Amino acid sequence: MKQDRSKKKTTSPRPRPGRPRADQAGEVERRILDAATAIFLEQGFGRASLDNVAERAHVGKTTLYSRYATKEALFEAVVRECVETFLQDMDAGHARGTLEEKLVQVGSALAQATLTPYVISIMRITLAETDRFPEIAKEAFRLGFGACIQSIADALLTGEEPLEAGHALEVGRRFVELTLHPLYFHAFFGDDLGLLNKRIAKDVAQVARMLAGDIETSNLDDPV
Repeated sequence: MKQDRSKKKTTSPRPRPGRPRADQAGEVERRILDAATAIFLEQGFGRASLDNVAERAHVGKTTLYSRYATKEALFEAVVRECVETFLQDMDAGHARGTLEEKLVQVGSALAQATLTPYVISIMRITLAETDRFPEIAKEAFRLGFGACIQSIADALLTGEEPLEAGHALEVGRRFVELTLHPLYFHAFFGDDLGLLNKRIAKDVAQVARMLAGDIETSNLDDPV
């Protein structure tokens, strides 16, 4: 008996494209941020484009634009991740001891976590684009600078010789400006990061001693 060939072969319908499943969303986001970080580091903020990010991340433009409508929003996300990364990389534990000892512990950990090629490169991008994109530079500085200050202040709020919150923030600001910023400045101009990391212990100890002495003599009693 001949087979009836008149019947059409049935196939299951193709799934319609749409939003990624919940279990895929994190993986898509990871690809986007990884691609964006690589492109920003290679091309700077000005020359980078969302289309290039979508292509490298292997995602549709609609998927990318639904998450980040502008290049500025995407760069802010990259900077936020940079800040989260160096805060996670800090190995200060729970700072203990006198105020000076706590400053040394958390300050050393913060310096080591930020004096890395990745963090310094992100800082360079924001500096390079300050004239054309001042708001981007301001926001990146606010995020990074604020996170550094807060990490110092948090260590000074508890344990021995705790400080009042406003006072702790002022000490944190002074510490970052006097210890970290000079090291970053040298890094921006190409000084070897290995040598700069070797300076951390000495520089941190000197500033911690000075700030602790200022507090004892009440020179920092009135936060600015």
